[in-house]
Amino acid sequence: MTETTFESTYTLDTNHPNFERWQRAIDRARLRGDAVCAVLDRFLELEGAVVLDAGCGVGGTSAALHARGADVIAVDCNPDRLDALSESLPDVETAMADLASLPYPDASFDAIVLQDVLEHVDSPADVLKELSRVLTPTGLLYLSTPNRNAITNIISDPHFGLPFASLKNRAALRALLLRKRPADAGRNDLAQLLRFSELTGLLSWSGLKPTFVNRAMARRLFEQPESLVWSDGHLRAVRLLQRSGLKRLILRLVSDKPGLFNSWLNPAWYLICRKDM
Repeated sequence: MTETTFESTYTLDTNHPNFERWQRAIDRARLRGDAVCAVLDRFLELEGAVVLDAGCGVGGTSAALHARGADVIAVDCNPDRLDALSESLPDVETAMADLASLPYPDASFDAIVLQDVLEHVDSPADVLKELSRVLTPTGLLYLSTPNRNAITNIISDPHFGLPFASLKNRAALRALLLRKRPADAGRNDLAQLLRFSELTGLLSWSGLKPTFVNRAMARRLFEQPESLVWSDGHLRAVRLLQRSGLKRLILRLVSDKPGLFNSWLNPAWYLICRKDM
């Protein structure tokens, strides 16, 4: 494994009200990438694997994959982020592309990472179908996305910290943000979260069979919280659970099977998907 450091050169508007929150996410992007690789390591050899980082953002996951010897192609819709990634990691190939219409042949990738992206795209069905197309017959799709109906997300949604925002479609969310967070209302990637039944239905329609890895990620959450959450509120909640002695109970509640936990309690799903042959 090649040791690689990563410091993004992507710059934010320091006057934006979300500057500190977004900068914290950038600073911890590599830690989040390491968490993804820790899961993928259980299922395939990353050394020499051809991996698509779909919706790569600033490239923390691309950096982590590259450090493990993967041949990484990083795709995003933001040219500034891609330029910054190319500057930070010139050995990683970058491409600006629509995830619903990728410029790659069938069966191009041994693994694909779709990390907290699905809720932001216009058509999750088209994106999943396209990712299934470019995945090799034995390839893996790593997928994480928040749960629309999770009680914690209803109380405080994962993107803006607003009550009931997770339940709204994009038009309703934009109207809410115009009142509560006008600086965010004009974004073209507002999240529209999925229900459990919607997620599993989309995966089935796309020819993908999921294996949930929520338990593994929950253990990592307590071992290294910054690798999965970055807001002050979420970090305080994790530390409170650790101090209160509830960690063991929480870990027992976490499930990798359909049911009450994944429908209503789990704030974010973590999956490894294979083609349903």
